Amino acid sequence: MSIPSLNFKLDNNRIGWFVKFVNAVVIRCKPLDLDVFRLSCHKLCSRYEVHERDWICYAVNHNTQVLDLSLYGSMPCYIYTCTSLEELYLNYRNRYSSVQIVNLPNLRKLSISNIACQSYVKNLRSGCPILEFLRVDTFKFTDCVITDERLKYLAILKCKIQKEAQLFVSAPNLLSFSYEGELSLPCKTTLNMPSLSSTCLTSCDLSMIKCFEGMTSCLRFLTHVELLELHFEFCRHKELLTSDLSLELPIFPNLKNVTVAFCMFSCFQMVTCILKSSPNLEKLAILQNVCPAHGEEDEVEGSRKDIITNLSSAIVVSQCKKLEIVEVNYWGYDMMVQRLVDSLMDGSMVLKNLKIHLSKYNNEIKEKFCY
Repeated sequence: MSIPSLNFKLDNNRIGWFVKFVNAVVIRCKPLDLDVFRLSCHKLCSRYEVHERDWICYAVNHNTQVLDLSLYGSMPCYIYTCTSLEELYLNYRNRYSSVQIVNLPNLRKLSISNIACQSYVKNLRSGCPILEFLRVDTFKFTDCVITDERLKYLAILKCKIQKEAQLFVSAPNLLSFSYEGELSLPCKTTLNMPSLSSTCLTSCDLSMIKCFEGMTSCLRFLTHVELLELHFEFCRHKELLTSDLSLELPIFPNLKNVTVAFCMFSCFQMVTCILKSSPNLEKLAILQNVCPAHGEEDEVEGSRKDIITNLSSAIVVSQCKKLEIVEVNYWGYDMMVQRLVDSLMDGSMVLKNLKIHLSKYNNEIKEKFCY
């Protein structure tokens, strides 16, 4: 007999009460096996560490299949030999955790956050023979090297790769790939993913020019994808007044769905380049991020008119004969959004089946308009 799940989360300062409550539940449930065990207690001090380890030991000894732990201290070593585990989520606040012996024969999904040790990820993966899903979050790498023929889903999020390092991923059976970080930092990027169908790239580069350079460097390895998401979070908008972006993207013959999310300031150039390279595109979504950022409100507002005046390119959708839907989602309807909509309308005259959807986000309420 088993129970579906036990979820414990300490979200206030009543630590003593929390410890007593969890102890009582665990005692009552000891005869039962577990499907899911979740424990989040970053605020739990070392005084109660023995209780914390007892709870995790209980989950391991009761054949739990999904283990989700968010702790301040290091993880007890016996979780790495829990043969019943199919999914493991580890969120540390101890940057120097280590692992030696790993035996997780049934683990298919692994998510790790807040670890600074590079060897930790490698050692942990070595004991997971059927791992298909890997997510690493908030890591710091000298080099980011992942080679695995079994992986199908890979996410590298909020990770910092040191300068002059490399980003190398070789996963021939990978279906989905997500990356979030400074794309301009790796001096060498190599992505070997011949089976990839879905990709999401989020650039956190402050420089728009370096952002596009890093994005272009990655895209040349991803020409066979069907779904592509590009998110830009740069903030140095003055570069648009002095720079002429000339992007050269490869042809994406299988690409059918594209989402581009940024602050509208350079969407004309980027989206036009994507359209030129995507002959079989069916859907395009343009999302306006919350803008501006990093205290640049006055700078952006003062240069807005200059940016619009200097925009010479227009988004031409007519070259994508299979394009049926274009969605524009914005936070504030301004001159940039108007210019974008006008450009799309002008370029869609020859596409009889094309529909343009204009959506406004306002405190989680979205108003939709169709053209």
